[in-house]
Amino acid sequence: MQDVGIGLDTPICQYMDLNYLMTLLTNKKYYITKKKFFVDKLGKRIPLRLRFLPIPCGQVGKTRDQERSQAERTAAICHYEQNAANLLTSCWTERITENALMWDRGGEKHKVCIKSTIGNFISAISTSDYVIWCGKIIYEPIYPVLQSEDIIWYKEPYFSDEREIRFYFSTDYNNVTAGNAGVYNIQLQVQPETLIQEIILSPYIDKKTSTEIKKCIQERYHISTSSSAIEVN
Repeated sequence: MQDVGIGLDTPICQYMDLNYLMTLLTNKKYYITKKKFFVDKLGKRIPLRLRFLPIPCGQVGKTRDQERSQAERTAAICHYEQNAANLLTSCWTERITENALMWDRGGEKHKVCIKSTIGNFISAISTSDYVIWCGKIIYEPIYPVLQSEDIIWYKEPYFSDEREIRFYFSTDYNNVTAGNAGVYNIQLQVQPETLIQEIILSPYIDKKTSTEIKKCIQERYHISTSSSAIEVN
């Protein structure tokens, strides 16, 4: 894990489609896709600002060496972005209180929010084929000089409300973006009772349906389930 103030006991949440949750509970499979297949076009690309070197204050124009240096850096980052697009990625949030924007994202109205911790997520996943890399997404508008591999932890500042915790799955212990060639997504064996501490149902699910869903999950899977505390008009 990145040394950015997170640990195994850090609480995390993930918003997902209700149908996917029921499949996860029934088949005990956790689905992970590559970053390049994200629905959010901005979410699957590196921030545009990271493609360019900052120009020192008061400098008029750029020398040929500076132009060459910037071109080389941009080319390196673009090449790394192509590799990073193939990362098997699982996105969570450290925001444990409900967020109306997260409920609206993606357009699905029948959604749920599952609560877990970083340690429980890692413990629940059964795999010896992948190394799990975990880090907190960085939204700082001003950034230090980066190594190419750092860009996978950066997003634009206007996403900062997400407070995202991200997991990458790699086949190489030393290189987060190595491997995964020819793989579009994976389904890993998971222990739902370890993974999920609590389930919250979307505020857009009507009361009658919500009651039936809660009864079903609690009776079959013995996982605490509640309706959203957010009211919608």
